[in-house]
Amino acid sequence: MFGPRHPFQALPGDGWEDVAIDEAELRSPDRARGSELAAKLKAFAPDLLVVDMFWAPLRHVLPLARCEAWLLLRSFPPAWLQGPLGLPFDWSQYARIVSIEPVSSGAITHRIDPIVTLNPDERMPKGALRRRLGVASDRKLVAVMHAGNEGEHASIVARVPPARPDEVVVTFDLFARDALFPIAAWLGDCDALHCAAGYNSFWEAQWLGYANRTTFTPFLRSNDDQAWRIGKCARYPMRENGADTLAGWIVRQ
Repeated sequence: MFGPRHPFQALPGDGWEDVAIDEAELRSPDRARGSELAAKLKAFAPDLLVVDMFWAPLRHVLPLARCEAWLLLRSFPPAWLQGPLGLPFDWSQYARIVSIEPVSSGAITHRIDPIVTLNPDERMPKGALRRRLGVASDRKLVAVMHAGNEGEHASIVARVPPARPDEVVVTFDLFARDALFPIAAWLGDCDALHCAAGYNSFWEAQWLGYANRTTFTPFLRSNDDQAWRIGKCARYPMRENGADTLAGWIVRQ
């Protein structure tokens, strides 16, 4: 995986390559081909490049030699597939344009269910989180979790009612050095949850069965409509984990 440096110290480092994303450089057809992003991708020489939403940095890097590219799309504003001034989107660079949640666009060629980091049979055993935290089975366990921008976690915590005598409120922040990851594997023990409505948190809750006891808080994003996700996707019938569908396509590619 290649992308800009992320701030989350708890994420596994294996398989991730930090890449400098210089907007001015990547907007230039000539300079983009000599960029660090282009150099690292060419050195890796992939057979298939799967692009998660952010196509613009690759606009003047693609195509790569002997490499097919697929673009994954989740919630996006109407202008996303137009592109910024001087950097128009080119759908022909992608052999597949895949929606990974129920969005609409004439550019979409394939659809799969949302991609979730794990399946129900991969969760931690029942009681694992309570044992780790030392929370008795007769107390209500309330969790607050977030992995968005710094400062947002505190704003969710502030919305949670004060704990009653029979409750324990715990918080999970991916910015913490010792954060549990993936936290979704542990949340089956929780009686109530509070989190944002970002793509991962929302669809993990739907697929892993704790959405009906989760309070979602939508945060404003320029490229992701979290309020739309809460309002329009809560009853979307996931039939399979899109991660397994995508992996199957790749294996057969």
